[in-house]
Amino acid sequence: MRSVVLLALPLALITPAAFAQPICGVKNHMRLVNRVGGGTTPELRIDTGWTSILPGTSLDTPGTATDTSAFGTSTGSWLISSTYGRMTFSGSGSATNTPGWGLFLWIDWWIGGEPKAWFRDRYTVTSASLPAGTPVQIQFNGTFSGSTFATDPGAANSASATFSFGGPTGFNFTSPASASLIVTVPVGQSRDVDGRLYCVIQDYRMLGATVYTDVIGANLAAGLTANVLTPGATLSWCSDATYDSCAGDLNNDGQVDDSDFQIFVIAYNILDCADPAMPSGCPADLNADGFVDDADFQGFIVAYNALICP
Repeated sequence: MRSVVLLALPLALITPAAFAQPICGVKNHMRLVNRVGGGTTPELRIDTGWTSILPGTSLDTPGTATDTSAFGTSTGSWLISSTYGRMTFSGSGSATNTPGWGLFLWIDWWIGGEPKAWFRDRYTVTSASLPAGTPVQIQFNGTFSGSTFATDPGAANSASATFSFGGPTGFNFTSPASASLIVTVPVGQSRDVDGRLYCVIQDYRMLGATVYTDVIGANLAAGLTANVLTPGATLSWCSDATYDSCAGDLNNDGQVDDSDFQIFVIAYNILDCADPAMPSGCPADLNADGFVDDADFQGFIVAYNALICP
């Protein structure tokens, strides 16, 4: 069952603070709480604020916190990376206590509900041949991959990604998945794009006689690409970034590798893009002829051999 929802974005997504946000920029945010009994290390709070970056670069923000006392140790090390169209979050933490003392091993936010990684951008539909107002179709492809873990079964543990891209609909990923959606925007008009990556792991043990050795971790990525389907039209981005998809990179991780091959084989065996069993948007149809066949396989092999997307 596909684990992505195509949804009407709630009004709560557009807060008063959103109006102070830039047209295009990136932002990283996290809170680390690593504490044990008798420890004195304060929680680590990181918020980069909105930052402008050059196309092809990223805002990378590490965070490390350690608390040690005679009653235990708690440590965590994490890295957030944001760029236009792609967000990642990874790291791990561990903690152990002594009888009669508890522990805290958290990664979350310190400004209510803020995502770990966040980007905003704006595109304008342009054309040298089509009159202003001509409807243009744009296909957006979103992906969310990776996982989180916590050895404590009672730990709060969640991750998700959301994308909106000009219109009342968007992607809301709550588990690894990919999806495509086509929107129509007239020549000369602009729309805003918003991408957010969330992760919360809260592992805490209260005072007690048990000795715990807990571990938490995450390795998450979310990406968005945009392809113009109407001949003669292009997208001009505020950031000057490129959101073009890389042929064959079916999970949008910047590489064409074995994981993409597995996705391609499933689509190849289905063949017809109109088949309800075909993944949404038929991303393996590289030549856009409505079928995933030998012609697409030839194109996929070229990309597979190159491995890294240009």
